[in-house]
Amino acid sequence: SSVVFSTLHAGASEPLPFMESWLVATLVALGTIISAAAEDEAKVSKANVGISVMLLGSIGFMMALFELTHCYIKPMQKYSWKAISATISIFSAVLIFQGVNGLVEAYVLEGASEQTEVWVSIVHMLLWFLILQCVLAFVSGAVGGRFKVSLEDEDSIETMETRLKCFAVLLGHITGFAAINAFATIQQQVPRVLANTFMVPLLAWLCVFLFGRVTDHARDWISLSDDGTKDTSEEKWEEETAETEDDVVGLAVSFCFVQSLRFWVSGILPNTEGEEPLAIAVGHSDAQCLFLFGIGIVLVILETFRIVYVRRKFFRLSDQMKNVTAMTFSWCLFFAVDWFVSAHLFGSEQGMMKQVILALVVTTLALGCIFFLQTIESLESTGDSLDGALRAVVNAIGILIGFAWERAFDTAVAEVSETVSLLPQPWTKLLLAVGLAGMVVPAWKRHILPTIMKIEAEEEKEDEKGEGVPEDIERNEATGTLQDPLLRPEGVDDLRAACRVLEEKITTLESCTSRMPKLQQQNAVLEAKMGGISKELGDLEKLASLLTT
Repeated sequence: SSVVFSTLHAGASEPLPFMESWLVATLVALGTIISAAAEDEAKVSKANVGISVMLLGSIGFMMALFELTHCYIKPMQKYSWKAISATISIFSAVLIFQGVNGLVEAYVLEGASEQTEVWVSIVHMLLWFLILQCVLAFVSGAVGGRFKVSLEDEDSIETMETRLKCFAVLLGHITGFAAINAFATIQQQVPRVLANTFMVPLLAWLCVFLFGRVTDHARDWISLSDDGTKDTSEEKWEEETAETEDDVVGLAVSFCFVQSLRFWVSGILPNTEGEEPLAIAVGHSDAQCLFLFGIGIVLVILETFRIVYVRRKFFRLSDQMKNVTAMTFSWCLFFAVDWFVSAHLFGSEQGMMKQVILALVVTTLALGCIFFLQTIESLESTGDSLDGALRAVVNAIGILIGFAWERAFDTAVAEVSETVSLLPQPWTKLLLAVGLAGMVVPAWKRHILPTIMKIEAEEEKEDEKGEGVPEDIERNEATGTLQDPLLRPEGVDDLRAACRVLEEKITTLESCTSRMPKLQQQNAVLEAKMGGISKELGDLEKLASLLTT
């Protein structure tokens, strides 16, 4: 390899082109591998193999990410950034939740009864739900004065939106997996009958939906309690919190639903983390893998038809249904690949290497699905409703990639924490999770999240243009039919701003109207007094006329 490198580089007055550099690096790597293989005395351990695969795979993976985020296909760039952002956020959120949940299991649930496990998991979920509500209210500036923003300062508003989005995504994912843990624990306690297991996802949906309705009214009351109107901070708080609650519904309901599907397909209900006994995990057939994945595809197709042909909106249930279906497809894809990899590639070796290979396979398939979906979205024949459904599936696939890599990193953290004796294992796992999240989250918030927010703002503008410009209204000058849209795209934003101003005025008038009964009562009292005064004046006038005569 040294001879080849010297020959290629000899006499070169400038750096090697990209392809030649890649060839040199490949030859050097091959030479190193051949020379290492020639040493018969060297013994390759599983740890060395794992480190070697991780080293080579990390280089290829980083370059693949660089290529995807700078792809000549613009939608692929957008979805690649979304997938990376979802991977980092879900990775950080689940690591933190697993660390906290490890403490709960070690110090609260050790030796506890099944009923205690259910109630503790429910309280754990409610605590995260409450933390979500309070933190978002505080960082948005809707409650408290520390983060209050100036409505005239655009930079201040942008900073608030980024901060709010960061905490909403992280706490939403943490709350979502806390809800998964709670309702999956309930699912473990019901009798092993298929109908009973399918009732748990419905219960999860009902409970989180009711929690959302309660918090909706609480946010309205808090927002209107000071001046009777909602400012920018309060509107953003309400918008982000409602969207986050819908994500919690999507995560919890879809996971429990797929647990029931796996029970239907294999006859064994997985545990709360989706894991099965080793003998069952390695024994799934290819038909079972394809059947589980096919169910996910069928559900996505049915939801697409519902979005396209059922125009009626059912409050927040329509958005939640879209999230549930998209996440169900992602879970079906993940566990179908997990079954296949466990059965065909690793068998009884269900360790760190299996988790890394599983994450790589899932990532590759997920990126292929994203490429296919963005190709469909780019077609002119697809409407705004279908594009919205496709974007929901892509976002769910991003969460799927994050969950796949989180499983690998969770296994790594568990193995490291088992070898460290300075602290008990639960505390070591929590500190490792917080340390990793502390390194990743700030960079994600500063460099990746603003890009995602710009992408979402562009998508929102495209949706608004699609709503404001009718597709069928065209006019031919000769026939006198409409050619230009009644509302031009550039005027839609101004109209929406005017509508918001009118809504604020209407809210002010409504607050004034609420005081009308009291004012009317006071007017009636004044009118009665005026009548008495007028009568007395009439009597005085009569008396004055008598005196003058």
